[in-house]
Amino acid sequence: MFDLDQLSRVRPILTHIGIFIVGLILGALAGRGGVQIVDTGLWQLGTSYQAIYVQSVADAYAFDNNEAVAIDRLSYLCQAEDANQLQAAFTEAESRAQGAPERLENLNELRALSDQVQQNPEVAVCSLRPANSSVVGRVLPIALALLIIVGLAGYGIYLVIGMGEQEAAAEKKLDDQPVSKRAAAAQGTTTGAQSRAAPGIPIPGVGGRGAAAEAPSGKESAASIGASISQQAEKTDFEAKGLKPPVVQFMTTYLHGDDLYDDSFSIETPSGEFLGETGVGISETISGGNGNKQVTAFEVWLFDKNDIRTVTKVIMSDHAFNDATIRDKLKAKGEPVKAEPGKNVILETATLRIQARIVDMSYGSGPVPPNSRFDRITLELAAWKREDVS
Repeated sequence: MFDLDQLSRVRPILTHIGIFIVGLILGALAGRGGVQIVDTGLWQLGTSYQAIYVQSVADAYAFDNNEAVAIDRLSYLCQAEDANQLQAAFTEAESRAQGAPERLENLNELRALSDQVQQNPEVAVCSLRPANSSVVGRVLPIALALLIIVGLAGYGIYLVIGMGEQEAAAEKKLDDQPVSKRAAAAQGTTTGAQSRAAPGIPIPGVGGRGAAAEAPSGKESAASIGASISQQAEKTDFEAKGLKPPVVQFMTTYLHGDDLYDDSFSIETPSGEFLGETGVGISETISGGNGNKQVTAFEVWLFDKNDIRTVTKVIMSDHAFNDATIRDKLKAKGEPVKAEPGKNVILETATLRIQARIVDMSYGSGPVPPNSRFDRITLELAAWKREDVS
């Protein structure tokens, strides 16, 4: 029989199913007056997604310098007077690219072509024409969903009732036993569980937290260890050397295994005025090793908000610096500099000056050429206004 105790077990399931069905019906009723967009185009996306598309076009244009292709790609955005998606997308993309100098530079180069862009005549750019789905298309999914829900609900109720009947039968059997046997049965549950565990090791649910709670933590990542090394590294005391202290001063460390190493820092005055950005990232790798990147060169860069260019210098391993092929390849990124402990690398823009000092470095071994793969390098980046050091 389906008694009150079984009903109390099933009630939460029925309540949630009822709420879901009511919500499904209300959603279907609300959706009947809605529309479905078919054959959607870029002009029907939100401004944020259009900005991402424009940034992709800008990056592609910076790579292949193909004006005709770039102009054609921009022609799929609406340029109506009351809804100029192209200009709105450029504005949003520039806002999203703040702090990424290369992306901003790519956008500026692409914007120079915007006056040549005409709306694509082959598609209905600016059109938001909807197309309603058929009645069968709207009703069939709802009917199938209801059938599935009813089936799952029936199966859930069947399981709950079956579990209730099994528990009732077990309780009745236990009640029929003498008191001494019931006590021994209850005590045997715990005793049996403890007998299966090794001495001194708690098991879940029996007098302890379990082995999983006492498992050792995972191995610390190379990036985390590098950050700790940077925090402990001693910064240069420029005032003690009789020099004007920098506006900001940073430490950054790369350790072999940190394949996503790319550290950047904001250059701001004590009052919070933004001046620019600087940073260090992986510039070149070589083949070989144990699966991690075999880094043979880093690029140090400086972005100045008052300068249209981003200055970059490439710090190379001894092997890369003396390998004509690698050196010529990296010259396109910036002036090559051979890595040596204590060496200062200077970068200057219109109003900023960076001194990147190699605090410490070491090469790794393995199936790679000697002195080719960095195992560790720590750099100190100190930034001044040009007027303070001129």
